[in-house]
Formats: sequence, C-alpha cells, structure tokens
Amino acid sequence: MNLTNKTAVIVGGSQGIGRALAEGLLHEGANVVVASRTQETVEKTAQEIGATPFVVDVRDEQGLRDLASFTIDKFGAIDLWVNSAGLFKKFPKGDLLDMDRAHEMFDVNFFGAVLGSRTALLNMEDGAVVNILSSAALDARRSVGAKLYAASKWALRGYVDALRSENEDSSVQILSVYPGGTKSHLHDEALPAEFPNFMEPEYVVGKIIANLQLEQPEQDLIIKRPNI
Repeated sequence: MNLTNKTAVIVGGSQGIGRALAEGLLHEGANVVVASRTQETVEKTAQEIGATPFVVDVRDEQGLRDLASFTIDKFGAIDLWVNSAGLFKKFPKGDLLDMDRAHEMFDVNFFGAVLGSRTALLNMEDGAVVNILSSAALDARRSVGAKLYAASKWALRGYVDALRSENEDSSVQILSVYPGGTKSHLHDEALPAEFPNFMEPEYVVGKIIANLQLEQPEQDLIIKRPNI
C-alpha cells in the first residue's frame, strides 16, 4: 500500500505504539485520525504530532461508528483502521479475583478490537484493518502474573483468524501484529524487570509500516526484540 494521501484511523492512538504509528504514518504522507477516550490526552497528542483527534471509548460501538462517519466526512474514505487500544493488568495469586478489573481489561483488549473491526469492515471499501495483539498470544508461558492479559490476546487471535476467513473475498485485508515486549504506558502499573530491554515503539512501528507497504503484507506480523 502506498500510504501517501491514505487515511488512517488509529484507535488507542494517543500513547505507545498507537502514537508512534500515527507519527510514522504522518511522515509517510497519510491523513491520520487518533482516537482515545481521554479528551485531554488525545487532543494534546494530535496537536503535538499534527493529527486529527477524536474522543471515543473503544467499548462503545456507536461511538466507533461516529468515529468512522467523522473520518469519512472529513477525508472521504478510510484506508487503514488500527485497533491499538489496550490494557495490561496483573492479578495477585492469592487474592480474590477483582472481576471489575478483569472485565475492564477484556472489554478493552478483546471486545474493543472486535467492535473496531466490525466498524471498519462496515465502512471501508478496501485497504487494511490492523489489530495490535502481543507475542503473549503466541506463547503465554512467560506471562507470569499476567495470565488474563495473555488470555485476552489469545481470544482476539482466535476472533481475527475467524474474521479473516469470513472475509476472504473482501478487498479489505485483515492483519495482525504480534510485538514482543515494547516500552509504553501499557506497563505503567507494574514495570517488568526486563523493561529496559524492551523494544522502542518506533522500532515496532518501522516493521509495521514496512509490512503495510508490501504488495502482499504478512497477515501475521511477528516482531521480536533484536537481542532475542
């Protein structure tokens, strides 16, 4: 895909990989709408990088449809939709499971991407839908203390695989990205010991953009740390 003058929507685009991807796409000449549920954060990000902001909660399907309508009204079409919103929460072994926290994480990581993908496919004629997953959706054995996070990404992996099969005749490609440990606000609640060795978001984004620019992008892009 030639990204020049293409229009991208990045849900979860105000921080981390989402923000870095927005910057990378803008550098390639794309129009970018960054969406997030916190108005102050998304507007600050948009102003800093030159994107268009939109306030939406990823768990609100009508809000996502409003985001799609806004983008089409402003730019004429949506060529790239990225589901990048995510939460990372750990749960102590011996405590009762905090179901409110557990449901919030699944609602954002899994259902947020489900609703985003549904919305994108209803509003795109061609292009690509990209779901940012995690290497934990390929091998959860290293997800000590983060089993539910890994489970939310495994669930999304299954959904995307099935969605891809359902839409194999569509002109819209359905892509998945599986990055290893990446430095972002996702880990603010509990920094892993190996965090200093995690990848920079810009490194991950370079791989994503290079893949998007291929004539036949990899459907499942696995991004490993260079030192592993």
